[in-house]
Formats: sequence, structure tokens, C-alpha cells
Amino acid sequence: MGHKRKRPVRNPDPPSSQISSSRFTSRPVESPPTILILQFLLQHLPSSSKSRRRRILSLRGVAANNKNVPDQRYDAQSLANFLDTTLIGVPKEPVPAVDSARQRDFAAFSQSQDISQSSDTGPSCPQSEIVDFVISSLFNRSGFSYQRPPHLLVRGFQRAAGPSPLENGAVASSIPGIVAQYPNGNVRSLKQHPWPDVLGLLGLHGEEIMIRLLFDCGIFTCVDPKKRMYYQLSGIPLSMLEQLDRNTSRQSDGSSKRTTLSNNTAAKDNKNDRETLHKPNSIIFVRRRMLYARPALNGKGEVRFGLRHIHVLNRFSSMDSLAQTVHIMKYIFPRQFRLHNVFTSATDNRQTVQRFKDYTMREDEIAQSAGRSVGQKDSTKVPKRLRGKAVELVQKLQNRNKKCPYMELLRHYCPSEPGPCRFGPLTQPDSISGSDPKSSASRPLGTQPAVPGQLSSSSVPRLPPPDDLATDFDLSQDRPTVPAPKVSLTDYATPASSVSAFCRAVLQKLIPPQFYGVGHEGASNKDIVLKHVDRFIRLRRFESLSLHEVCKGLKVTCIPWLEPPNIKNQAPGSQCSLSLSDLQKRTELLYELIYYIFDSILVPLIRTNFYVTESQAHRNRLFYFRHDLWRRLTEQPLAQLTSTMLQEVKPAKAQRMFSRRSLGSSSLRLLPKATGVRPIFNLRRRALVKSTWAGKKNSFLGPSINSTVAPVYNMLNYEKSRSPLRMGAALQSVGDIHPRLKQFKEHLQRQQVDLQLESQQPLYFVRLDIQSCFDTLPQHKLIRLVERLVSEEAYHITNHAEIRQSDEFNSGWPIHGRQARAARKFVGRAVPAKNPIHLPDAISSCATSKKKETVFVDNLKQKEYNTEDLLDLLDEHVRNNLIRIGKKYFRQRHGIPQGSVLSSILCNLFYAELEREILDFLQTDETLLLRLIDDFLLITTSVDLATRFLRVMLKGHPAYGVSVNPAKSLINFAASVSGIQIPRLVGTSLFPYCGNLIDTRTLEVYKDQERVLEGADSAVAPISNSLTVELARAPGRSFHRKAITSLTAQLHPMYLDTRHNSTAAVQLNLYTSFVTTAMKMYQYMKSLPSRARPSPQVVIRTIKDAIHSAYNVCRAKRGERSVPGNAEAAEYSPFACSVQRPQVQYLAAAAFRFVLKRKQTRYAEVLRWVELVWKAARPNSDRAALRMAQVVRNGNSTFDGWRF
Repeated sequence: MGHKRKRPVRNPDPPSSQISSSRFTSRPVESPPTILILQFLLQHLPSSSKSRRRRILSLRGVAANNKNVPDQRYDAQSLANFLDTTLIGVPKEPVPAVDSARQRDFAAFSQSQDISQSSDTGPSCPQSEIVDFVISSLFNRSGFSYQRPPHLLVRGFQRAAGPSPLENGAVASSIPGIVAQYPNGNVRSLKQHPWPDVLGLLGLHGEEIMIRLLFDCGIFTCVDPKKRMYYQLSGIPLSMLEQLDRNTSRQSDGSSKRTTLSNNTAAKDNKNDRETLHKPNSIIFVRRRMLYARPALNGKGEVRFGLRHIHVLNRFSSMDSLAQTVHIMKYIFPRQFRLHNVFTSATDNRQTVQRFKDYTMREDEIAQSAGRSVGQKDSTKVPKRLRGKAVELVQKLQNRNKKCPYMELLRHYCPSEPGPCRFGPLTQPDSISGSDPKSSASRPLGTQPAVPGQLSSSSVPRLPPPDDLATDFDLSQDRPTVPAPKVSLTDYATPASSVSAFCRAVLQKLIPPQFYGVGHEGASNKDIVLKHVDRFIRLRRFESLSLHEVCKGLKVTCIPWLEPPNIKNQAPGSQCSLSLSDLQKRTELLYELIYYIFDSILVPLIRTNFYVTESQAHRNRLFYFRHDLWRRLTEQPLAQLTSTMLQEVKPAKAQRMFSRRSLGSSSLRLLPKATGVRPIFNLRRRALVKSTWAGKKNSFLGPSINSTVAPVYNMLNYEKSRSPLRMGAALQSVGDIHPRLKQFKEHLQRQQVDLQLESQQPLYFVRLDIQSCFDTLPQHKLIRLVERLVSEEAYHITNHAEIRQSDEFNSGWPIHGRQARAARKFVGRAVPAKNPIHLPDAISSCATSKKKETVFVDNLKQKEYNTEDLLDLLDEHVRNNLIRIGKKYFRQRHGIPQGSVLSSILCNLFYAELEREILDFLQTDETLLLRLIDDFLLITTSVDLATRFLRVMLKGHPAYGVSVNPAKSLINFAASVSGIQIPRLVGTSLFPYCGNLIDTRTLEVYKDQERVLEGADSAVAPISNSLTVELARAPGRSFHRKAITSLTAQLHPMYLDTRHNSTAAVQLNLYTSFVTTAMKMYQYMKSLPSRARPSPQVVIRTIKDAIHSAYNVCRAKRGERSVPGNAEAAEYSPFACSVQRPQVQYLAAAAFRFVLKRKQTRYAEVLRWVELVWKAARPNSDRAALRMAQVVRNGNSTFDGWRF
């Protein structure tokens, strides 16, 4: 039999230019095709316009043949380049009726503007009139809504309303009924060259094509063809398209009907209202709600366990009242009662930042849907499908909740050790002497194993005295001392296995088993749900669980209460054929029940009984503390914090402060560290604000403190870019170590040649760490410093979005109707008010990010800020930072709040002042000073300067809030200060600094791989804690993406630069990066269930792409750039990497063979392929082979003792 002949491809795409257009799409989800504007114009010209087509195509030939002719051919050449580089995001074609209506509206608009007719050969109207018509139509299409249409062309415009429409700085525009608040650079660009020339190319059909282009398409002009950087000129902003797609996915351009239910009104009973907006695989349980919960207290101030008193099961507990039972059913089955739900309702992002709404309290919604006020008698009407058995089961749920022994179950599964009872009064710490020997710092820092659930609660150690739990921000030290070792709070967390056992026991006591079904299949349904409850609790911080995953495998035919009420005399669990509508209805009801169990019972149960938090040392791992235990553990640190750094403010005074300023209050949480706790102020939280509109009683989310002070941050960033030397030795990131070290090394090499020295002078290293830098900065002195820094009277603040493709290898995977989401970043920019710069000009002048393959979208939100107002806002933020702890308010006495967007840049500016005033003796050519926030590193050829720097810093400087911890200091020479011996680097030449190892002889940079262990003897737990495993969609694709991302994040240029490091050092860095990536890949695959683990073919492809990605990083070209030094800006040699592709393949194959050979039975096929790659890439020369083998042996010496 012959092969089936393939069908020919219809309507093939026209040949594209050399600029790739598939990398940027106008929608991150189910995006329409993106083509060149040249192709768009040719497609929309009538077939009879052959002369127009030839004229457009001839521009390419003119541009190619006249590149060096600057005069008469310049316009044609620039127009041709414009047509060959501008991209158009093309949606679905509008219906002919829409085009006809637009033509009639445009004719009426032209007549109202008294536009004169043009010649027969040119367009009937100029380009500016078409742009004005599109803006006017966009406003008219949105009706009288107070919101602007989501289109870039209407930004900066508003309707002219009221008797004085030109007040508040608005100016008249050329569009009737529209005024301009601020200039729109995109509109100005569309009215200027080359757009009128494009309109002239189209002839009589130019108006229709241009109107369609501006109305329905996204326009992306090319800013940098080499780096493929684009700027969106028109259309719906690319940064908003995903949100619009989510909110309008069930609406059409014509007669669309709503599919969501309003919070205020009940929807009518029609079929469209019952359509599903969110499918089960897109409904993710919001685990974030169970983090950092405050305990519920009774009248005596003691922690109240179980479900909170405001839970619907506690508020309506009478099973004898049908009205109360029906009220609870409205919480469980909101979709059946036409209430807001996760299936058919859209989430209002003005009321919550979570993906789905919190349904703890929905009394107002229920009352408004019934047309009554809160407190009046509720209706007992039950939807037909829920009558009978479902009502009886909900009544059993009420009764079981009253009888559920929450406290006894908690004591049994999560017992409280007697250690916390040893805490005495805070005023009598001396009454407790000694400490438990089991609580020494030499023990492993965790009781939970890498795979949670293997240890019982009896393994939790006893609590130490309160003095051992002191925080690390003591401000009363007179002289530097070495602090005693402290105990980690995570030692006292309840194991996840015990928490899971408690929650599963509560659900078994609370939920009637008939909800899951009857018979063997009903028991199987129950086991499936409880298994996912256990998984829900064991998930890491950023991992998720979807409704589809929980419901997968559940049987609906064995659940009697799902049956229609007209089915009688049918044996429970009997097999029968179901109609499609009946099956869908049963599934719909079951989905609602399962979502209610997880979202409204499990999450509140965890919140009420446990304080859930991550740890600074354990990355993404979550710890569960009983609320009473957590209160006792943090009582002493919190008391010390409020007595030293915070000052209580009376509620009346706090309210007066809130009334006269735009800043709200921040919240405090304590983050467990390896020793002690770290106070974290949450300044990104958006508090609910009551609406001030007349007749409106809704609440909405107000701006966060960080967003309010963002203009100050933009102002400081502008001043920093204008004068980089003001930052002193500050490093903006760890990667900035590379150019500084490279510049210093090349300076020493030139000095050695000039002085004709036989060998390089020895280098002396000093590393210092300032204690609690953010909490000790003098506020008044900091404000005065910023006042001297600013150079302008006013600043023009704008915002834009930068959008990049998230995965380089996405195009090779089957997308199954969906496309990978792009990475979005919103950036603010400040310029002098007297000289505003349009975003495309700022991109061209390198004033913004220059990342490859980036689309820039200007939000066109701009505002001028007076410098005095910004300084007043900064003063209020720093000196009157209010923190709410419980029901009390506190003001931060000194320092700046951790968590503020301004903290890092203010700290850098302030310590730069310290360097200029106190450390000015280091301003020589023989020293290099580096500082990452509060971590100082001095490299110098003078031992006297190193010793003087050490002595000056250890003495402390109260005027700058500087106090150095000698225990965290490190030097590579012998020295002591005030009788304190400073720790010295012994036995190695690799000096640790900020996760790197710097060779004290050659200044080569290596990755500090020992930090992966985090002080443990096994790499299993640290690597596992750093992962985020995704199972919801395409686990193989997620595995591939995370493996590539993990590798590329380690391949920084400072590890691969062969002009700074030796070739052997670069190869060793490559090898260790491959080894750690292989370990993470193995742990990731081990964390996946067997059904979701990638096949050997996927693993092999991932390794191939990892090798390809690593080689691409090695061959990347980076040009020279100037770096601020101690005195003047200087240049250093550009990046270069001499490692070849066969060497990268050899190192990668050796690394994966080293990791996977310990698991040969599972990865036999992968190991055979790796062995072939390793043999094929082995150097032909024996000398080169020996060098590569030595690199592998050196790398293996680091990992031989690791258990992974």
C-alpha cells in the first residue's frame, strides 16, 4: 500500500524578511499571527491594484541598489527599511459590515471637519485626520464609561466634560469633544514620516486599510534590528492582552452576552450565564492564603483552635433550621445559586491581588442577590438538583462540625512539647540558667527530612531559654564581640507529616462519607481526595495544585446525591448509562464540593491552627508552627524589637497621620534564619479602601507603599545614572564584581610591566560585614544627603513595560493550542521636567534596558513631580514609617524599612558618603574596594592599607550607624584588632565573597559550590528545597525549561571570561555548573510522580539543549563599557571565551555521567547516549585530553563527598 499523499498547503505565507517575526506576538496566549507591514499591505490591497503592488515591491529594489545615495533616494530607502522591519499583530478579520460602518462614520467625521478633497492619485484625506477619527471612534465605542478604552492611541486624552473641560492642565485637541491631558508621542509619530508616505502608496483604498490597521492591529516599529528590539506604536498594549483575554474570552464583537455574575446583581437565567469561564485545569487553589496568618484569640487572649468563629459552619450551626442549611449550601454550591464562583465569574483585580476571590464572607452578596438587607430572613428555596439527599448531607455536615474535637485531634497529631512552658517573664531572664544540650548549634538545622513525613513529632527538640532566641539586630553593643551561637526556630516546627495527619483526621470527622459516594468506589474517591490533601500540605512555597488534579480519577456514578431527583428505585452504585448533560451536571456539582473542601475548609483550618512561613536558609520549603508555640517562640524577639527599634504610636495620632498623607501602614512578620529571626516589613501589601463615590459602598485595593514611593525611586535612579561616582564602591548586583576585578587586574599587569617587576605583588584581602545595616542608618543624616544629591527642580516620571519571550526553546515543543507566556517587567523612568524624552528616543540613547528580543510598551502614564514634594514624601516614608502589629501602631525610630523599594539605593548612597569621608585613604591605584549593600571587600597590594581599613571599620562609626561583626569578617593575612583575632583564610587561596571564590593570587573567579550544601553533609535537602515542581500542565516541558534556566543562571560572564580567568578555570566553572544542573535535574525528576516523569528521549533532548545554550553563552560577544573606578571611569578589555563546542560537549557529558552513573538502572538509555557524546567529543591530542581529564578530576574532588 502506498503512502497517503499529503494535502498541499493553502495560502502559504509570503516570504519574510531577514528579521524574525515569530519571536514577538501581539498576544501571549493564543496569539494571532505576526507579519511584516509589507505583507499586511499586500494582503489587503484589492487584487485589481496591480500597479500599487508593483510600486510597493519596487521599493525593496530601490533600497538595495541605492544604499549609498544620500539625496533623492533617501526617502525611498528609509521607507523600504520601514516596511521591511515593522511588525503587525493581525487579529481575526472584521466582518464586512464593520468595515462599511467605519467608512460611513469616517465620511461623516470628515465632513464635520470640513476636509477638502485631494487629488485622484493620492489619498482623499491626510493621515492625521485618520488618526483623529480612530481616537474619536474609540471613545465613542466605549460609551460613557469612566474608563479609557484599552488602546495606546487614547492614552493622554479624555472626554471634554463639564463647563470647564480645559481645567487641571488639559489642552484643546484637534478632535471634537476630546481634550489632551498630556502629549501622546505615539499619535505624533503616526502623523509624521513615514506614515503619510505609506498612506500614499495605497491609493484610493488607503483610508480603509489604514483605519483597519489602526483599529484592529498592533503595530511594532523596530528600534534595533540587530538585537531585534521593538516598540509598540499602536493597538491594545501587549502587557494588557492576557488580562483582556481572560475577562473577555466569552464575549464577541457583536451581540455578546455576559458569562460572569456581578457581585451586586443576580444574573438572569440563560444558557450563556452557565458557560464555564475557568476550566478545572486552570483553577489553582490559592495556597498563599495560608501563609503568615494571625491567630484567633478568645476572650482570655489565648489561641483558639479549630475553624474560626466567623466560618460559615460556626455561624450557621443549627441543623434544625432549613434556612441555615440552605445558607451554607450557598457557600458550597454558589454556581447553583447564581452567586460569584470560580467557574463562571471573573475576578475583579480591584478587590484582590489573588487569582481567585476569597469566599470566607459572602453575606453582602447573598443579601443583594435576594434583594434584602443583611440580617433579614433568608430564603429556603433550593435549586432542583440539590433537593433531597444534598440537603441531608449538609445538615450532617453542620452536626459533625459541632461535634468535631478539633483541639483533641491537634493535641494528638501535633503535640506541643513542654519546652515552650519553660519561658519565664520577659522581665526575669536571669531566672533561667543554662540551656538544653540538645539545642546546640552543631546539630543539623532541621527536623523535617528532605522527603517530609519520615519523622514523627516526638523528634522535635526541647525549647531553649528565651535568651537563646534573641534577634540579630541588637543595637546596644559598645564594642565588637563575637556573639554566642544561636538556635534556629525551624527546629521547633511541626513536621509536615503531622500537619497532614491532623488535617486528614479533621476532614474525616467533619465531611460525611456519603459526599464521596458509596461502596468501594466511594471509598476510593475519599482516598483520592485525602491523598491530595497530604500533597497539598507537602508542596513547596511556589508549587500549586489544580482542581483537575484532585478530581482526576473520581467516579461520579457512585455518588447518590448527584443523581437527578426524578430517578427512583435505583440501586446505589449500579452501573447505568448517563446522558451527556447529566454527566456534565454531576461533574459540575462535584467540582464545586471539592473546591469548597480545599479552599474554604482546608486552607482556613491550616490558617487557624498553624503559622506557616518559609525560612531564609531553606529557600522554598514551608514550616508549620502551632500558633501557641509560635507566639512563645517570637515573644522575646518581638519584645526586643519593639523596645529598641520601634516606638509605639497612639491610635488617634496614627489616624491623624494617615489622614494627611498618602502612605499607609506596613505589616511585620518575622522570618526564621539559621540563627534568630529577621524582621520583614511588607510594603507591597495593598489595603482595601472604601469607595468615596456617592452611592457606592464597594471597597477597592489602594496603592501599596512601594508603589506610592516609586517616583522617589525613579528620581534617585536618574541621579545615579547621571553621576555614577556618587555610588562609590557599590555593586548593583553580584555580576558587577567581574568588570571591577578585571579592570583592577589589568591595571596591576600594566603596572608590573611599567615597573619591570619579575613577579606580581602579593594581594591582601579584607572582607567585612556591617551589622543590621538597614536598621541602623541615621534617618536625619540620610534625608540631608538626598537633598544635596538632587539636581533638578522637577522630574517627569513615565512608566513602560518590557516583554520578552520566556523560553528560547519553546518553538520546538508541541503547543497544543496554547503558547508560552512571555515575561513582563514594568519599569519606571525619570527625566528632568524641562527636557522630557519619548521612550523610543530613550531606547536609542541607551537610557533603558538593551536586552535582546524585547518589546517595549509605553504605558503613556506620565506626571510631573516637584522635587520638594518628592523629598517630603521621602521624609515621611523614612522618618514616619508606621508598622501595624496586631491592633497597635509603631514608628520605626531609626534606619529604613527592610522591604522598601528604596532601601538598597539609599543604603548605597549613604555608605558611599562614608567612603568619601572616612575611607578616603583608599583612593589610590593600589586598592580595589567593593561593596554589595553592607558586605565590604578590600583588595590591595599594601598590607598597611589593609590593616588600617580593618582597624578603622572595626572601631565603628555611630554617626553612620556602622558596627562591624568580627565573627563574620575574614582576611588572608595575620592581624588582630583590640585583642580580637580576626578569622583568617588558611589552607586555600580561594577567598569567598558573595557566593564567589576569588583567587588571592590571580584574581580568577569561581562559583562557590559549597554554598549549595548550606552547612549540611548532604545535597538532597538543599537542592530539593530550592526547586519548584510543576505538574499542572506539560510537566516535561516545565522540566526542560527549568533545567535550561538553572544552567544559564550559573553561566555568568565572570566565570567564562578567558581574558580574566585561565582556560582551565573557565572549563572548571563550566563543569561544576553542569554537575549542579544535573543534580537539580535528578532531584526534579525524583520529585515527579512516576506517570509524569520525563522519558529518556526528553532527558536527552534537555541535555542537548543545555549544551547548545551553554555554548551560545560562551560565544556571545560583549563590547567594551566604562566602569566607575575609585577616581575616574576607565575601560577594560571586552568579554571573550575561547572554549570550543567539543570542549563544552565533553564537559557536559562528563558531568551528567558523573551524576547519573549512580542511578544506572533508571537512566541506562540516557547514560548510553552520554557515553557516546563523551567519546565523540574527547580531544584527539593526548595533551589536550589530559588537560580536560584534569579539569574533570578537579571538579569531581568537590562533589565526591556529596550525597544527592
